[in-house]
Amino acid sequence: MERDKIIIIALIAIIAILLVSIIAIMPNIMKKDTQVTINSNSTLNEGDSIKIRLIDENGVAIANQNVNISINNGTVTDYHSITTDNQGIGKLELDKKAGSYDVCVIYSGNDNYKGCNATKMIKIEEVAEAEPTYTQSAPTAYAYKSDGTPMYSQSEVDRYMSQKYGPGTNYHIGSNGYVDMDEPGFDNAGNWIGY
Repeated sequence: MERDKIIIIALIAIIAILLVSIIAIMPNIMKKDTQVTINSNSTLNEGDSIKIRLIDENGVAIANQNVNISINNGTVTDYHSITTDNQGIGKLELDKKAGSYDVCVIYSGNDNYKGCNATKMIKIEEVAEAEPTYTQSAPTAYAYKSDGTPMYSQSEVDRYMSQKYGPGTNYHIGSNGYVDMDEPGFDNAGNWIGY
């Protein structure tokens, strides 16, 4: 009789263990599989971003999910968390200097989805600073001779008028920028028309 009791107790214990195991496994059986991918090039520039995409077993995007990202350069590991958008995409701007990094993306899952992860080695390259370009703008003309030749200062205009018409020649610069004569017997362009 003692032996029968031991067998019954052992059977009850086995059934209890089986029930607990089934209860523990059932939620995972009902959850959908997931997949996370790192959708960035293997070589990036300083300041670039990495993008991840989270989908279910049918390729449907999983939105509003927290995804953890660790970035390791061999000595230091940084941890970040991002949230997926309506297309299941998450984006993390990298604040890393040039070098090689191991990127690990981990989705822990929830009541409906199983967890998943992905890893990728990326290389960040230094962005060369662009050489500054200097553009030299053309000097602005101060006035124009009657043939359209530009002059760039008052002293250049004075010298021209003095050489062409003699010292003390009266002139003014018209609203069109051309030198107009103010001497009797000359038209505005400096042509002799007589008295």
